[in-house]
This record gives sequence, C-alpha cells and structure tokens, in this order.
Amino acid sequence: MRFAKGRFGGGETKPWIIGLAGAGRGTGVTHLTLMLANYLCSAQGRKTAVLEWNDHGDFDRLGILCTGEEKEKDRYRILQADYYPRAEAGRLMRCLGEGYERVLIDFGVLDEMTETELTRCKAVWILISFSEWQMEAFWELMRSRESPGRESWQFFAAFGSEESRAEWNKRRRPKIERVPLSADAFTVTRELMGWMETALDRSPFSGDVSRKGLLRGKGQFLRSKEERKSNERV
Repeated sequence: MRFAKGRFGGGETKPWIIGLAGAGRGTGVTHLTLMLANYLCSAQGRKTAVLEWNDHGDFDRLGILCTGEEKEKDRYRILQADYYPRAEAGRLMRCLGEGYERVLIDFGVLDEMTETELTRCKAVWILISFSEWQMEAFWELMRSRESPGRESWQFFAAFGSEESRAEWNKRRRPKIERVPLSADAFTVTRELMGWMETALDRSPFSGDVSRKGLLRGKGQFLRSKEERKSNERV
C-alpha cells in the first residue's frame, strides 16, 4: 500500500505501527497500550487506532464500560482514540487506508506466532515483570533463538523489584526501562508526557519525536482533561 507524501502532515509518508507484547500474562501490556494511545491523541494530537490482536476480550469490556454500549461493537471511540477488538490483518490494512497517523497493536502474550506478527511493526515494545513468579517467562525469552529485528525491540517493566531491574541493567542487556506508575491509563500527566517522549525518542521513529510535537497537541491535551472530568461528573 502506498501513501502520498505529506498525507499525514509534518512530511510523514505513512503511519507509525507500534506493536506491544508481554513476556507472560499480567505484565501490563494493555495498560501501557492505553497510556500510549492517550498520549498520542491528547499530547501530540495524532489520529490513533488501537487494535486488540489477541483473544482476551479486554477491548469489548472496556468499550462497553466507557461508552455505555449495550452490546459488543467492531469499534469504540474513547477519548479521541479508536479501539478495535478482535482485530486481524484485514482490520490493520483498513486502518492503514483510513488516515490513521498512529496504529498501536496489543498482541497480548509474546509467543512464536506473535513474534512473527511483530514483523509488521516498525517499533516493538516488550513488557516483562521482575516479580519472582513471572521472571521465568522473561528468562525463557532471553534464552530463545534470536529472530530478525529483535535487536531493535525496546524492553519495559511495570511490575516487580526495582533492585532486580537495576542489577539486570548493570550486568546484562537489553536495557529495561521502568514504566511510570499510573493508576489511571486515561490520565496523561506532564511526567508521563516526558517519559513517553523519551521512550519514543529511542525508537525507530526518533526523528519524528520532539518538543514541537508536544506543543502541537497541548490544546487538545487540555481539552481531553476537561472532557474526562465532565464524563466523571456524569
């Protein structure tokens, strides 16, 4: 599929595709996906699609709760981002043709099939946990055969021992960044904005990330906060 030069503004020729997956269950993949989606929409003003490429059913539960829908739908609009449950290759291709500037894919648990699907993505974020009962999945990932493109993956940890993470980064690679604590994935704080900018600056998209992008979406960020407060009052 071809994209006309400058179609998405700022000289971009095609949308970013970022894939997120976890080394085991319960590592915080969906939470980080929501945080990233809200950052891209509210802080950078980007038209964003979020695809649930797994069978967990979280997007339907989220969509029904947040929108008040009485039954499952193919798409939910939540605070300016579009969430697509039960997504697959066809849905991704349609999103690429519908003017989205950012496409996030929540793959759920990283396995052999998911690793193949990650080749669709320009950037890959892997979530691991330093909790004792979840570390085996991470060790298994590190021991597994290298695959094409894995050297560009970025690794993050939302849970587990900070001491263990620091020790890992001191002695081993890849470096694993700590995801900031965020009780509400829909709240974009200035601290989170700075963290997201840094994380994206280390991605293959680094040339497109700048303070200018933050200023571009500042007004929309403030409107998003007011919209959320209004929804909470209702």
